[in-house]
Amino acid sequence: MSEELKTVDVVDAQETVDTQGAAETPTEEKQERTFTRSDLRKMISAERAKWEAEQADALEAAKSEGERLAKLSKDQRAKEEQDKRLAEIVEREQAIAAKELRLETRGILAEEGLPVAFLDIVLADTAEAVKDNIATLRQVFDEEVEKRVTDRLTQKAPRQGNTGTGLTKADIMAVVDDEERQRLIAENMHLFR
Repeated sequence: MSEELKTVDVVDAQETVDTQGAAETPTEEKQERTFTRSDLRKMISAERAKWEAEQADALEAAKSEGERLAKLSKDQRAKEEQDKRLAEIVEREQAIAAKELRLETRGILAEEGLPVAFLDIVLADTAEAVKDNIATLRQVFDEEVEKRVTDRLTQKAPRQGNTGTGLTKADIMAVVDDEERQRLIAENMHLFR
């Protein structure tokens, strides 16, 4: 019987060390690893054994719980079952309350004009704490936005003409070369206004 080969890509991160002993950044190398059917069977049987052990432990725990409940009187058993049901109800109510708080928080974020991505950041145990977190986040967010807008809108000081040349309007008009005269006029527009 021929054995079929299966391939899997494995990425190994290897850390190399230079001659002075300092660690360099990890490099990634792709290696192809092959598994035979017997390797796959061994892995599957190991996982199956692990699962069967977990199931056996769960079954044993259920049996011991059943034996413990069987030893109890009718009233004690009823009380145990009632306590168990109450615990389940409390757990469900907490899950429902958490979902409602998430929905309410999402609504508050929408009202405040903040992104829903902030939901996990502002979420807390109580509605008051959520509102405080949103108010704090809103304040910080607005300050940062205002700062960035101000930075972008800030303009550089207007360029001043070439006023340090000491030329007058008459000096510029006395230049014979037309191109040079035009350049000087453009540089010294303040003289011609």
